[in-house]
Amino acid sequence: MSATEGVAPPAVQTFRPCGRAFYLYYVAMFICFVGPVINPQVGLPVWLGWLLGALLVAAVLYQMHQEYQITPTGVRKVIKWPAGFQEIPWERLGEVKVMRGFTQTMLRVGNLRFEDKSGGPPLFWFGLSDPKAVREAVEARRP
Repeated sequence: MSATEGVAPPAVQTFRPCGRAFYLYYVAMFICFVGPVINPQVGLPVWLGWLLGALLVAAVLYQMHQEYQITPTGVRKVIKWPAGFQEIPWERLGEVKVMRGFTQTMLRVGNLRFEDKSGGPPLFWFGLSDPKAVREAVEARRP
């Protein structure tokens, strides 16, 4: 008998996006901050490059603080600002798809898309470090 047999999963399992998932955003920030400074002929004023870079930083910070939860009632995306959440209850949970692009495969990250059987909007979890394991955790908790 292994050490994990007979152990109930926690009431709420929480996941967050992985920092590697934002690699392309980091590159875009670098280009916005440094590009107009080192090459003024790019046609973008330095102040606008800094503004675009700051907007990218804000977007990454917003995304990094998302929480994704497997709860006793279903799967949930917790939105920190504005406060709220999007949830699909177990009885309405349809197919769970792992979605990865070429860059995400190289960075060893991926996304999950949860279909709503009642026709509601799908739930999307971005930038998970091991999306297949998270999908397996969801399927293990499904009643």
